Amino acid sequence: MKKIISVLLIFCLSSLTVFGQHDYFISGKLKMKSGTTLRFTKFNDYISLEKVRLATVKTDKDSCFSVNFKMNNQDIVNISVNELNLEALFYPDLHYNITLASTKNEHVGSLLITSCNQIVNPQFILNKTYNVFSDSTLGILFKQSNQRPPKTAVDLFNQNINKGLQQAADTFCKNLIQSRRLDYLMMSRAVNFPSAFNQFFDCKNLPLSNPAFASLLYSNFRLYFNLGPPQITKLNLFQGIPDSVHFSNLMQIMSVDPALICVPLREFVLMDNIYDMIKNGQITEARGILLLKEISLSVTHPYNKQVAEGLIKRLIRQQAGTTIPDFELLYQDGTIHSLSSFKGKPLHVTFFTLNGSANRTLLSQIADVEHFADSLGVSNFVCVTTDTDHEAVKKYWAENKYPMQLCFAPDDYEMIDYFNAYTLPCFVLLDSKGKINTLAPNFPGEQLLKQLVSLHQLDNPKSKEVKTQKTPQIQKDSQFLPGSPHIVPPQSPSKK
Repeated sequence: MKKIISVLLIFCLSSLTVFGQHDYFISGKLKMKSGTTLRFTKFNDYISLEKVRLATVKTDKDSCFSVNFKMNNQDIVNISVNELNLEALFYPDLHYNITLASTKNEHVGSLLITSCNQIVNPQFILNKTYNVFSDSTLGILFKQSNQRPPKTAVDLFNQNINKGLQQAADTFCKNLIQSRRLDYLMMSRAVNFPSAFNQFFDCKNLPLSNPAFASLLYSNFRLYFNLGPPQITKLNLFQGIPDSVHFSNLMQIMSVDPALICVPLREFVLMDNIYDMIKNGQITEARGILLLKEISLSVTHPYNKQVAEGLIKRLIRQQAGTTIPDFELLYQDGTIHSLSSFKGKPLHVTFFTLNGSANRTLLSQIADVEHFADSLGVSNFVCVTTDTDHEAVKKYWAENKYPMQLCFAPDDYEMIDYFNAYTLPCFVLLDSKGKINTLAPNFPGEQLLKQLVSLHQLDNPKSKEVKTQKTPQIQKDSQFLPGSPHIVPPQSPSKK
């Protein structure tokens, strides 16, 4: 019989202003099993989308907990308990009650926040802000698909948004509304970015730390930046930045475009593009880090300096040869093993979920590579899932007879946070010493196997067996997604 679990957390928040931040003390009683981990996180920046932990706390034997962390006057915080997540805009000096509405077990349900004063309810504030863009309001702009809305429709849309702005609680929410307004106007092709940006935002007071504003830049302005202006295309900056080009040169080149008048905006967008080029392999990490260092020393906006320094630290931490913490892995039988137990061979780690068909296809492809890698003795494979229904995953694993080691992520999610493995599937390749080789190994197939063989040969230069093996061929198979590679075993040589 499935139990209905109710959770009540009473949050007592007190604040002490220190350098513009408040010290939060949170305590409560969580009616779940003892040792359950609560995680309080926020995005470190909106370019790498790396989460920073504000605090981590486990319940004691009486299911009680207490925790301290510092935060700005108001900011969006994500609270996670197992797979349950709650995103809310928190304010200091308030008391919050958090409940878990569940119909199955502690892994299924939703976290809800209430407070004595509904006006400052953090979920209420966010929901009210998002509801400004109701279906009826958006329908004004997108009444006819693939057609630019007439001026009357744009004016009516703006009137509705202006009413929402008047009811917004604070500057944070007003910036969120303005960012979403401009995003929708751009999507409907009702405005061009330069004129609309100058109308709705002040370059001297940009809300760069607002997630909606960062999303606006990513979805609209970044695309525009990649397409031009002609001077950038002429220098082939997006085919690889030449070593002779420095940050100051890039800023001067971009200043010729009318859309890039606002310097802090250009700085942020430039960092976004440089980081994207590094992740896509268009420029080397070393070259990208040098450019980001120049940016951190030259930027005009303090938030951009903070972001540049954060991106540098993240890139350095993820470079090849970096030693990583010895994370814990939970096996199917409930035993806990360390990541270091796999040292001695290269290790391919896959973070996955069974919620999507693409992940299921991926597992079959990895299984093919693992079979060959195992026959050659060149590597180990581990698949880590955050799926909470462990029994369903075990059953699926047994039915498909996957050879990879199945592991579940412990509820502290330290390994998930470290590799920022929130967009699944996610890959990590470690060398035989347990150090990072790459966080983006080749997609399962012939190239990945060659990569594993190459790593093995670095440790075993005299190995002849691996060198003489044939690499598998890649072909398309109807049972897989269109265009996805599938490995075909090498054929035995025919006898004469």
